[in-house]
Amino acid sequence: MKANVSRRTFVMSSGATLMAALMSACGGGQSGDAATPSDAAKQAGIDYMALVNKTHALPEGWEDAVEIVHFKNTEDWDVDVEAKAYDAYLAFKEDLEADDVYVDLDSAYRSVAAQQEIVDDFTKKYGVEYVKQYVAVPGYSEHHTGLALDLFLIIDGKGVYENEDMVLYPELWSKIHAKLADHGFILRYLPQKKIETGYSYEPWHIRYLDDVEAASKIMEEGITLERYLDELDPMIADAEVDYASSKLYTEADIDSALEVVLAEFTSWTGCTLKRISYAGDDACTAEEIAWMNELREANTPDAEEFDQTLVFTSDFHSPSEKEAEGTAWEPDADYNNWTWHLGRVGADGGWQLMTWGY
Repeated sequence: MKANVSRRTFVMSSGATLMAALMSACGGGQSGDAATPSDAAKQAGIDYMALVNKTHALPEGWEDAVEIVHFKNTEDWDVDVEAKAYDAYLAFKEDLEADDVYVDLDSAYRSVAAQQEIVDDFTKKYGVEYVKQYVAVPGYSEHHTGLALDLFLIIDGKGVYENEDMVLYPELWSKIHAKLADHGFILRYLPQKKIETGYSYEPWHIRYLDDVEAASKIMEEGITLERYLDELDPMIADAEVDYASSKLYTEADIDSALEVVLAEFTSWTGCTLKRISYAGDDACTAEEIAWMNELREANTPDAEEFDQTLVFTSDFHSPSEKEAEGTAWEPDADYNNWTWHLGRVGADGGWQLMTWGY
């Protein structure tokens, strides 16, 4: 089961020694201590367009090259952020305030060493499976760059920084996102783009590029940084994803199931995904749950019974004749309406892929 850890609790639970490193969703204004460059920082130049995600590691030497500034925000939390990104953020914040929109900033920068401490701490508290699903692998978090900033809202003079509360203000986020590119920022994790970014929609997570033209193109076209840089996995680069409409599951629920499916699919050398679609609430029947539990019983009889199920349909192309040799695939063929069946225990449980095929 998923541990009940809120955004704020996630930050606090790693202890005071990790406070500056882990402030990933809780911040305040800039009326605290003035920002000053970190003593360890070296101004040697960094690539502001660098891609860091679940498959692209932080560039070698980054932590020695990046210039970090430190300050305390109005909540008296320690905040670390890359120097130019910080200056751009202040101008962005001032621009928003001219329209009576108020935001605040969490720590942007988190060292690789701090991320390892988080992994170790959360593994002890919540287990290996929780960490695999919810905590970035050290060296593969965009927060290592210092260019990824998490915002929160200030409404009627009070900070709103829990995820479940912040998403209740879509009109405010729309105004915030409209001004990002003017200051060299982009919205990093777009709605329904997990297949490209690896993460579900986060309206508060922005990324500094130090390039207004590039930021404007990305925001105007509604594309991800991965697509802009042409760094998508060719196995899934051209896939259409259809989330359909669901009264049972949130986008995040569907995304977490999609991640499990993609982990399996991307191990199929030479296959290319053309489409994957949520099959709809009508597929999540009592009969489907019973079938998932039959499969569970056959494999892990002592495991807790599933009470939820989710089904995807997909189209993909099989490998070439040479790549398909020794496999069950018909070479160079289209496989349409291939289904994927998953089950989980409770709304906070992790999805398990139980079977796939026709």
